Amino acid sequence: MTTPTLSLVTICWNAATTLPQTLESVLAQTVLPIEYLFVDGGSTDGTLQILETYRPRFEQHGCAFQVIPQQRIPGQAGIPSAWNQAIPLTKGEVIALLNADDWYEPDALATVLSAFALEVDAVSSPVAMHAENSADDWLFTPQPLAKLPWKMAVPHPGTFFRKSVYDRVGLYDTHYRISADYDFVWRCQKARLHWQYLTDRPLVNMQLGGLANSSRALARRETFRIARSHCAWYDLRPLVAFLGRAITGR
Repeated sequence: MTTPTLSLVTICWNAATTLPQTLESVLAQTVLPIEYLFVDGGSTDGTLQILETYRPRFEQHGCAFQVIPQQRIPGQAGIPSAWNQAIPLTKGEVIALLNADDWYEPDALATVLSAFALEVDAVSSPVAMHAENSADDWLFTPQPLAKLPWKMAVPHPGTFFRKSVYDRVGLYDTHYRISADYDFVWRCQKARLHWQYLTDRPLVNMQLGGLANSSRALARRETFRIARSHCAWYDLRPLVAFLGRAITGR
């Protein structure tokens, strides 16, 4: 079985303080993507200049480098809309989405691509979640998709999909500002994808404090709405999970 090619996508908006760490982590990979696409939401803090500084370093390794100005579409949430604008442009067989303040372990992409050589549709690895206070760091380990009525079962930054999956289940639902990834994983579960879990160690690092953490009430509402839409009408698990998160402030 052959190792597939991989396209990497990062969406960014005024990410000058964090983007260099993200870019360095990709350059440090033992296997680089065939292309790196950025969707920029109109940065004014030097993000675009940083990207142009890094362009030659990627291109000298044979990694095509493309910066796409994000098209603002009325009624569409910015993050999933940015993903949707990049994914159809990718040329790799596997797509990775990396946030502009997250970073990979050095062998992350090589490990993931080895798993895809087994003809799976999706691969999930643990993600190390980094808080401002290191004492609050935690590890998000992929769990069975049967837990979706209760919560997001797999860490989206640590989950990689074949491009063909987006042809099968569609792109991200832009009605959701925060939880479009949760809805997407639900649709993947219903499509009965062949999923591979890599659970021995984290391959991705995520910096906490983004939109989901700063808008927890909205995240709870979206998560409840999504779970209800995918569960039977009489299934009480989404409601119990919603109430539990509301009580605990999660």
